[in-house]
Amino acid sequence: MKAIISAACAAVLLLSGCETTKTAQNSVTFKTDKYGKVASVTLAKPSGSEAMDASLKRSVLAQFHTIVPRPLPDRTYSQPLVLTTPTTLEDYMRGDLKR
Repeated sequence: MKAIISAACAAVLLLSGCETTKTAQNSVTFKTDKYGKVASVTLAKPSGSEAMDASLKRSVLAQFHTIVPRPLPDRTYSQPLVLTTPTTLEDYMRGDLKR
């Protein structure tokens, strides 16, 4: 029983300094064509992962018409973003190795 309690205390101590999420500031720019349709979506700071960037672009594009119900032709719209991602065990271990 004493070993289980010691192991639990050690785990709590080690993980107490571990962040649970990471946040990053970013923004997305939408450009409309002469008909008011979205012609391009650009991230200010790409993540480096094409799959993640494409997924984020699809997500914000799906919300665009909620934010701008009637987009004007030949316009540029900017939307600030705060991206929140959970910290994974691999992130924690990578950070621990750098110390």
